[in-house]
Formats: sequence, structure tokens, C-alpha cells
Amino acid sequence: MSRFRLGFALLLLSSPFLRADDPLDKMKADLFYLAGEECEGRGLKTNGLNKAADLIANTFKAAGLKSAVADGSYFQPFVVKESFLAEGAQKVNLTGPDNAKLELALNKQFCVCGLTGKGTATGKLVFAGFGVSADKKYDDYAGLDVAGKVVVVMRQVPKAKVGDKPLFSDEDVQKYAPLTTKITEAVKRKAAAVIFVNDADMAGKEDRLMGFEYAQDSGITSDVPVFQVRREVVDALLKPAGKSLGDIEKTIVAEAKPQSIEITGWSATTEATIGIKELNIKNVVGVLEGNGPLANETVVLGAHYDHLGRGETGTKLRGNTEIHYGADDNASGTTGLLELARRYGANKNRQGRRLVFIAFSGEERGLLGSLYYTKHPLFPLKDTVAMLNMDMIGRVRPDEKSKQDNIFVGGVGSAKNFEQILDESNKDLNFKFDKGKSGTGPSDHTSFYLEKVPVYFFFSKDHPEYHTPKDKPETINIAGIKKIADLVEIMTNRISTTPDRPEYVAGMGGSISGGSRGGPKIGVMPGYDETDTRGMAVENVIPGGPAEKGGMKKGDRITAIAGKPVKNVQDYMKVMGGAKKGEELEFEVLREEKKVKLKVIPQ
Repeated sequence: MSRFRLGFALLLLSSPFLRADDPLDKMKADLFYLAGEECEGRGLKTNGLNKAADLIANTFKAAGLKSAVADGSYFQPFVVKESFLAEGAQKVNLTGPDNAKLELALNKQFCVCGLTGKGTATGKLVFAGFGVSADKKYDDYAGLDVAGKVVVVMRQVPKAKVGDKPLFSDEDVQKYAPLTTKITEAVKRKAAAVIFVNDADMAGKEDRLMGFEYAQDSGITSDVPVFQVRREVVDALLKPAGKSLGDIEKTIVAEAKPQSIEITGWSATTEATIGIKELNIKNVVGVLEGNGPLANETVVLGAHYDHLGRGETGTKLRGNTEIHYGADDNASGTTGLLELARRYGANKNRQGRRLVFIAFSGEERGLLGSLYYTKHPLFPLKDTVAMLNMDMIGRVRPDEKSKQDNIFVGGVGSAKNFEQILDESNKDLNFKFDKGKSGTGPSDHTSFYLEKVPVYFFFSKDHPEYHTPKDKPETINIAGIKKIADLVEIMTNRISTTPDRPEYVAGMGGSISGGSRGGPKIGVMPGYDETDTRGMAVENVIPGGPAEKGGMKKGDRITAIAGKPVKNVQDYMKVMGGAKKGEELEFEVLREEKKVKLKVIPQ
């Protein structure tokens, strides 16, 4: 929305002639409270998060939604454990043949991982490849005894192929690449400690250590000590056997088979000294029971309500302690959820499937609230037919060419008829959609899709104020939130009443973050149209960012990065996922049908 139209909309919202029951007035009140001073940015370390939860619960109750939890409240509590490096020893000491000793230097040759457990561990060293156990497809632990031993594993997953297809799909990468998954696999086999090492792509030229802070706020700590060492350390251990980490990794990729081994003659003595503090947070859940033959099935409507507080992990401005108001991210989606709760709560004779409204917490720390719900569902996931997720829906703007309100909708490939439902629901609303087939991405719908629940993801796209203190309620298009709520309501009505449940489609993994929510950034607002394979459209360039400094312009279309082809945002994310901050990349862009090469240094 243009500045004039946005200002005019806000002027209308402040008019004394608005009806007291006008939905825009209620939505404005919700948004300005959630993204106001009292809620302190709704960070996990703020009391404002609890105030926001109370508002949501009270709204659910007033709307007629019922409690979904045993104690009669609207809260599904869970604990986030946050670790911190404490005073004391941090060490990785290695002992080899003929009593050879290697005492690694902290933050030079090794670092303590923020996911670590505390204490000491000693054991023989084993190399378990990528630490992936994917059943019959690929298993680094097959035939490998790691009980009581210190396990060395590489990050990411093997970039091997079977025929012309990747061994691991995008969905597999989401499942098997996370550090937490690798730790869980090692601990399940009774490993004494875990040591990560960068794979070749992540190592790049500098082979950087991730540092404690990298995973400190992920909400999870291990039962065993966890570290990272540089590749040169592992190479030194493998050299007597005539092997190197690079050679082993190349063999894994070439043969698509594990190459796990015991590192003969070497053992490790490790120690991590950390403190643990617990943060008690909660999802807010309300339910409207169904009626008729579909009553035992469920449709979930969701939005996360947490944000970054006073500059918690995720801020673009590290060290900044101002309130990060999070108006768009995600007071906007929460406002839309509350509006829908009021609408459906007022419909006393509604027929169809049960509707479950969930405001998730901990999304900014890694989808923690939705992951907790899918592990502890209040209604069976096997009977959950769809999840509709609203995250950052507050910046609805017209498309420059068509002048139609333009939003991104993801998940259209996660069920066979989802794209059809979306298009047919839009007949009177006249949105211009950018569509994504992927059922995964940097928001809470991912947790449901990975549990075989079809999903939609509604997103009004990125902006420079994202994850900064400037994401304030005055910047929000409240009428746009209402229009997205109208769309979600139409789609929910259809999904909740059609006898045949949506048919889940597997293999629709991937990411739609466009580089804005993690990894190196170049400072562009990406286009999300996956169907246009001419390259990833650059919808805007952030002033003063790496892309602008490198000469990139609004309207460019990125077609290659470092010689690797880019057809759409999916390809862009894959390539940028292996990029390093501070290392120059050559970008090839299409500008007015001419190829232009640019040098950009991601930050």
C-alpha cells in the first residue's frame, strides 16, 4: 500500500464516526496493544509476552471459544531451556597413538556449541559421517558402535545423487540437517559427547567455528557435551590412516553410501561448563467443536505471537536493546487470528469440522511452540485435515503492474486441491497471488506439514523494518489484515465442510525465506513466484545493503550465483545456504533482457 493510502486508512481508523463494533476498530486495538510498549516486543525474556497471552486467551473466551486443555485454561505451557557459558573449564583434549597429546585452543581450534549439555566426557573417537540415520535410504550409524564414545559428525547432509535425483530432498534436509537432530541420533545410541565439523560447503575458505551464541537460543540443550572443531583437527587424526576428511566426504557424495569409521588409536577428554536457565512460555489454544458427521476432524488456524523483545536473538541490530515491537512480525497474524475467532465464535449453528485456534510462542527461536504442539497435540494429528498459518500479513501492498493487492501464499502444493481452493476463494477479493508449492518454510506451518498435515502459509512479504525496532503498528495496513482474514475465512469454510478431506502431497519441502531469516544476507526483497523460472525477481533493494553496493537494482532477476543457476527463490535459498558472510560472490542478473554480472559481499 502506498504511503498516502496507508495514512488515509489509519486516519479512518482513528475517526470518531467509526461504529463501536466495527471489526477494523477492534483489530486496530488488538494490534496496537500487542505491538505497544506494554507488551515489550513479546520476547521470551519479557513479561510483555504473558500480557499478550492474556489478551489472546481473554479474546478467545469472550468470543465463545472453549478451553482445549485439562486445567480449563487456554494455555499449553512448555519450557525453553536457555544455556549460557559459565565460569570454569571448557576443553577438548585429544590423546593418540604413542600417547600423543593435542590440547585444542578454545575459539581457535574448537568452540563449545550452544546446544551443549554440561559436564565431562571421555571416550574413543568415532567418525559418523553426517550423523544421518534415514532408514534404508542412508544410515551413517549402520554397523557403527558409538556407545560410550565421542562421535564426530559433519554438518548438513550429503549432496549425493541417485541417478539424476538428489539423495536427500529439500524435505529431507529440513528433517535431517538440524544440529538438534544429529545430536539426538548420537545420544539415542548412547554417545558420550558430540563434536561437529563443517562439511566442505559450510567450511568454505575460512572454516569458521559457529560459536556458542549460534545455537544458544534454540530452546534445546543436550544431555551430553557438544563442541565444534576445525576440519584441520580431524584431518590430523585421520592422517596416520592415510585418509582425509575431504576424501571421505567426496566418496560419500560419489557413492551415496556412508563411510563411517573408528578413528583408530585416538580418544577425547571433553568438558563444558555452562549454566541453564528455564523460560516458562505457552501456546494459547481455543476450540470451537464441530457439528455433524465431520465433527471429529480438525482444522487448525494459527499465528505466532512472540517476537524479539528488547533485541533478543534474531534482531538485525545485534546489541540493540530497544523494544522490537513486531507489529508485522507477528502482531499482524495474531490480530487476524483474533478477528477470525470472533467471527466463528459468533456463528452458533456452524456445521462441519472442529476449529482449533492456536497462537504459538517460541517461533522466533525455531518454531518451538508449533513443534511442541505437534509432539503433544490436543487433538489427534491423524484427524487434523489442514493448518492455515498467518505470519506477517500486515504489509499488504498493490502489485505495481496490476494494482491488485499482492500477497504470497505458500503450501499450495501440500494437498492436491489446495491451489484450486485458493483461486476459487479469491473470486470476489481479487488478490494477485505469488504462490509457493512448498509446505515448509520459516514459520509454524512447517511443523504440521512434516507431520503429514496439508498447510497454507499467508505472508504479505518482506520489508526493511523486519526484525528491527521500526516494525511499529503505525506502519501496518489494518484493512489489509482484514482482507486476508476474509480470504482465510472463505477457505476455512470450504475446508471445514467439504466431506472429502484434503489429500496430503509428500515431497513439497523447501524454504521460502528468501534469505531474510537466517544465513548470509544481501539486502533484497525477493520475489516468491515459483512458477516463473527465469530467475528470482528482486522486488526491492535495501538502501546501503550489500546488493545495492554491488550495483543490484529493483527489477533485476537473479539468474546465477557463483556460477550456479538460479531459476526461482528455491534455487536462490539453496545456493545462499552454502554462502559465507564476508566472501564475495558473483551474481548474474537479467536486467531489461540483458545479462549483467555483479560482485556482492553477503553480510
